[in-house]
Amino acid sequence: MKVKLIQPRMLKRPMDTDLKIRMSPHLGLLTVANIIRYECEVTIENENIRAIDFDDVPDLVGIAVTVDILPRAIEIASIYKEKGVKVIAGGIHITTASNTIPKEAFDSLCIGFAENTWPQIIEDAKHGRLQSQYVSAPLESGDDIASPAYDLIDKTDYLWYNVVSTS
Repeated sequence: MKVKLIQPRMLKRPMDTDLKIRMSPHLGLLTVANIIRYECEVTIENENIRAIDFDDVPDLVGIAVTVDILPRAIEIASIYKEKGVKVIAGGIHITTASNTIPKEAFDSLCIGFAENTWPQIIEDAKHGRLQSQYVSAPLESGDDIASPAYDLIDKTDYLWYNVVSTS
């Protein structure tokens, strides 16, 4: 199964520079990539770095969604859905405000931790039984946290690439 993970283009505010869009890769997408990389052929496309290759049609698309890029994420999803590709939306906006997402925008929502949702998403997608949403159980310990797959990106695209995020 071929999976494409997409970071939509961010909306720059007046105080933002081009450096902001190249600060660091999206850790959530890199984490998903590491979780599914042995089950799937994974590509990561960051629209802040280069245009999305809509001619490259995968079996499944995952889109990272924040509130500012939701309209663009819906546009991207629409293009892939027209091509018959199932589209999963995840990320902070989906996790914290899934009730604000139009039902028809995405085929499925990934709510919460990728570690507890993406293995089931892949299994269900392979068997044509994708659910409308996947809700993660809490992670039990730090051992349950997947590392980002930094080796799947061109590190020269970013100012920093070996970022750690904690909470």
